[in-house]
Amino acid sequence: MTGLRSRFRALAPAVLVSLSLAACGTVNPATGKRDFTPFMSPGQEVQVGKETHPQVIAEHGGVYDDPKIGGYVASVGGRLAANSEMTDYPFTFTVLNSPIVNAFALPGGYVYVTRGILALFNDEAELASVLGHEIGHVTARHTAKRYNQSMFAGLGGAILGIATGSQALSQLANYGSQLYLLGYSRDQEYQSDELGIRYMTKAGYDPFASPDMLRALLAQDQLETLIAQRQNS
Repeated sequence: MTGLRSRFRALAPAVLVSLSLAACGTVNPATGKRDFTPFMSPGQEVQVGKETHPQVIAEHGGVYDDPKIGGYVASVGGRLAANSEMTDYPFTFTVLNSPIVNAFALPGGYVYVTRGILALFNDEAELASVLGHEIGHVTARHTAKRYNQSMFAGLGGAILGIATGSQALSQLANYGSQLYLLGYSRDQEYQSDELGIRYMTKAGYDPFASPDMLRALLAQDQLETLIAQRQNS
């Protein structure tokens, strides 16, 4: 018992620092809520995106070799970004040469769409709905928040390991937290939907293109599942 108490006493300063940090944070203009991300500042987000950008391009077939399409996507994305809360943010829009239907964003304003998903769009508004959603992930700083949660989960695992004297228990806690933090949460996806529709509306696009695009993505997913089932039967 004495050893356990001494471990907790040793951790007390770190806990107090964490509690004091929790009172800090700036209000995010996109969400209207305070961002508590002490482990990743906005400047660090830009650096992370900049360093990861070449790797993403290499892993997804490179940049799609059609400057007109790339420029078109960038112009739509720029129009949406100009109607976001981060008008001076360095957004970069890239079309990847991949047949896979996908769109995603990195911290620092790096937004990607594949040539596969471009084939599903019926009009510019549907393209805007996808780009707006990904811009929403950036403006809401979802990646920074996930990273922040991961760091605190790791700290919690370390505290648990020290308090119990069990390294295995600490590793298990970290493993569980990694599974939990994999991908955006449902609330974050909903928030990005809301932000994307906000940016679309302000930019003059039809916001009803967003549910139309979601239905197209669902139909595509169902088709791919059916094809895979037939190929495996």
